[in-house]
Amino acid sequence: MLLEENQIAFHSEAGMMVDSVKDYFHRIAEMIGLESDAEFLQAGVHTVLDIGCGFGNFSAHLLSLKLMALCVAPYESSGSQVQLVLERGLPAVIGNFISKQLPFPSLSYDMVHCAQCEIVWDSKDGLFLIEIDRVLKPGGYFVLTSPTTRQQQGSSTSAMTGSMSTPLEEFTKKLCWSLLGQQEETFIWQKTVNSQCFTASKQFDIPICKEGDMQLYYQLLARCITGTGSNRWVPIHERSGPLNSTNIEIHGVHPDDFFEDSEFWKSALRNYWSLLSPLIFSDHPKRPGEEDPLPPYNMVRNVMDMNAHYGGLSAALLEASKSVWVMNVVPLGARNTLPLILDRGFAGILHDW
Repeated sequence: MLLEENQIAFHSEAGMMVDSVKDYFHRIAEMIGLESDAEFLQAGVHTVLDIGCGFGNFSAHLLSLKLMALCVAPYESSGSQVQLVLERGLPAVIGNFISKQLPFPSLSYDMVHCAQCEIVWDSKDGLFLIEIDRVLKPGGYFVLTSPTTRQQQGSSTSAMTGSMSTPLEEFTKKLCWSLLGQQEETFIWQKTVNSQCFTASKQFDIPICKEGDMQLYYQLLARCITGTGSNRWVPIHERSGPLNSTNIEIHGVHPDDFFEDSEFWKSALRNYWSLLSPLIFSDHPKRPGEEDPLPPYNMVRNVMDMNAHYGGLSAALLEASKSVWVMNVVPLGARNTLPLILDRGFAGILHDW
């Protein structure tokens, strides 16, 4: 990272630059059967969890495709990846799952991405892979790019034909994942859409979690499968547009309450935004008049909604085409609407204030 006049420039010999990131995701799109990464939304990929933030190049590219990409990385006292990504105006959060689950409900993301994130995925009896399965939606993708994975899997031929059995390959089979393809150091698996897969064969020795376990957060990693009995078990390719009344009711929310909340935040946002002007920071702040200049479009790049409810503020900003992303926080003491927020394609997290 270099300071050049009034801008911060990011340089990394090991990291990917903009052009290579575009090529990288174009290759990923082709590996899952798409013509280009512009078709991710059509394929049901709306939300991506990026493990290990780097400089945020992956998130920046995915956001340019109108996907919500949230990166997560461990806390660092200096040189924090999360801090760098946030300074770029991109979504990021501190977290890891070395011992505890990520602060997201089951069935949260359409794709989980890991590029050289230095996690030994087949360690701890596959607990890390089970955690990825927990947060992935049915039909979702796990994209892993790592030279270590290539060495573990052997040649692409042996990995694809199953002629060579490796611990990583065995774990993914137990999770009912399908290996879609491998190019160079990148592997892509797809989570099953069949919720009965885990009971259909005796080879899957990973038990189903108890129903109550699905409602808890910040729990220790558990060797069990979650989400198979949830009403939210819907394949990603069937989620092509905004939530409809049926989708909303799945979350125990009445559609009238949901749409009333949406209208409230549309009105509130117009009032908020009219106050956002350089004049508000002067010694005599006032509501800008017609003759006053408009605030810069990127004056506010991110917002933390400390009690997000249904994510109405985030939706209103999106509909108003504001260049802002929102971290929707659901307090532990409030009604848990985080699954609804994530199903709307927004960034969100559970937190105890």
